[in-house]
Amino acid sequence: MPVQMRLACRLLAVKACRDSQLDFLRNKDLNPSSVALLFRLNCFQSCSRVMVVRARLVNLVWVVCLATLSAAAETGNRVPDLNTIVQRMQSAQREDKASAKPYTVRRDYQILDKSQETKAQVIANISFFPPDRKEAQIESSHGGMGEKVLRDVIAHETQPPRDAARTEITPSNYHFELRGTSTLNGRDCYLLGMKPLRDDKELIKGQMWVDAETYHVLRVEGTPAKSPSWWIRDLYILMSFGEIEGNWMPTFTKAIANVRFKGRYEMVAHDLEYRAGTVHTAHRRHSPGILAGSAIQP
Repeated sequence: MPVQMRLACRLLAVKACRDSQLDFLRNKDLNPSSVALLFRLNCFQSCSRVMVVRARLVNLVWVVCLATLSAAAETGNRVPDLNTIVQRMQSAQREDKASAKPYTVRRDYQILDKSQETKAQVIANISFFPPDRKEAQIESSHGGMGEKVLRDVIAHETQPPRDAARTEITPSNYHFELRGTSTLNGRDCYLLGMKPLRDDKELIKGQMWVDAETYHVLRVEGTPAKSPSWWIRDLYILMSFGEIEGNWMPTFTKAIANVRFKGRYEMVAHDLEYRAGTVHTAHRRHSPGILAGSAIQP
């Protein structure tokens, strides 16, 4: 209980006792013993009333504290509206572009059949130069037609964007829907549905996970709004994003498709090492790596 409240209770008790004492002394018909007895009784009753008031004040303070804590918890858990989430997500994207740094990733691209057997492989060094330039150097490759597919994917990934704004995750390209909250790799997220505003093979119809604290896009999965090739059926893409040495980038992609007359194929890429800027020390990575652009284009 606050010090001010305890002091107020004590003052009430003292005042009640003094008032009772003055009343008894003004009554000349009472003998000293009666006065003393009545004085004690009245003081006891006054102090009892003070104790009741004090208890009620304590209860009131507890009620106010609990109500305040409950309101704070409710405010902390409140989910922002869809427009607020999208605006903060776009702000995070702009900050990422402004703070992007040069880097090089050595990647192992592979095509796997339905038995998870490697059918083609290309190892390439992909260098990024802000704001949007990429270069690729093929280190080794094999796999016949599958090798050509992988080389085409890398060429598509590193070619200069014609109009990058038309492929970004923004309200200009997508209609978003707030589907609720979720948890991804221990991070609280907002789950948003994604519906492309036009048929475009670079846009994905599906859903994404937006970090509830940083508003970075952590994961996107779904199907292209338009098939990238007549050869491809039922293409499904999953991409995860993360921060590496200050750069926010894709860190994992899996593309699964049924290829006409060939069956089910999967394309993946593993990061072998990462170099930031002019730093020559390679950072080993053990998780699947970056794969951008269209998935399979035989």
